[in-house]
Amino acid sequence: MMKGKNKDEEKIEMIEDFGFGSKISTHKRFINKDGSLNVVRSGGDSGWTLYHHLTEASWVTFFFGTVMHFTIINSLFAMIYVFLGVEQLTGVVKGSAWENFSNAFFFSVQTFTTVGYGAMSPIGMMTNWVASLEGLVGLFFVAVMTGVLFHRFTRPIAQIIYSKNAVIAPYQGMQALMLRIANLRDHKIMNLEATISATWLDEKNGREVRKYANLKLERKRVFLFPLSWTIVHPFDEDSPFYGKDFGPLNSRLNVEFLVMLEGYDESYN
Repeated sequence: MMKGKNKDEEKIEMIEDFGFGSKISTHKRFINKDGSLNVVRSGGDSGWTLYHHLTEASWVTFFFGTVMHFTIINSLFAMIYVFLGVEQLTGVVKGSAWENFSNAFFFSVQTFTTVGYGAMSPIGMMTNWVASLEGLVGLFFVAVMTGVLFHRFTRPIAQIIYSKNAVIAPYQGMQALMLRIANLRDHKIMNLEATISATWLDEKNGREVRKYANLKLERKRVFLFPLSWTIVHPFDEDSPFYGKDFGPLNSRLNVEFLVMLEGYDESYN
C-alpha cells in the first residue's frame, strides 16, 4: 500500500478532477465502456439543441429525420392550400379530398424547393402570400441542411483503434501500464499527444471517496503517427499507484483510465 501522503500527492488529488468532485454516487463506474461519462441528467432543461442532434446523429437517423421534416413541413402547407381552396391553384382540377391534398402537396414541394415547373401556380392574394412564406421557409431549410451536411462530411474523425486490453507488465525493472493504439488510415497524424487520466476509489477519514490523477507517461508525444504507438505509464515513485497491490486492483480500487489523444491531421488541417 502507499505510504503517507506528501504535498505533491495531495496537490494531484485536488487538481486532477473531472469536474464531479470526490463524492461517490450510486453508480460507482465513472466511464462507460463506450467512452462516455456515466452521467444521468434529471430535471430542468436537458440542453437539447437541433444542431447538435443533427451533427451527432448517425447517417441513417440524419437521412430519415431530414425526409420526415421535409414531409411534415410540406404537408402543413398543403393543408393550408386545401383550406384556401385548390381552385386558387392554376392547373389543379378539384377532385376528391385525397386528390386535392396530393396536388396541394406537390405544389408545396415545388414552391418549397423553388423548382417551379410552371404547370401549377398560385392565384389570389392569400394563396400568393402563403406561397411567398413557404418559399422563404424553403430557403432557410435548404441553407440549414446544406450547412449541416457539409459539416458532417468535413468533420474530422480519427480512425484510431485501441488494443482490446490494457496490460500491466514489467518495464525497466518495475511495473507499468501499457496500451497500444494504431492509425487505420494511410495519411499521417502529426504531433500526436496522449493524456491518461485515472480515477479510483479510496478511503479518506473512514469514508469512500473518488480520487483523480493525470498519469505521467514515458513519452507523451510522437511527432509522426503513421502506424502504431505503445503508451506507457511506469509505476515509479511519481505514480499514484506506486507500491499498490495490483492483484485486486479492479475489484477493490475500481480503477478507470480515460485516454485522450490530440494531434494534427494533415487531411483535415
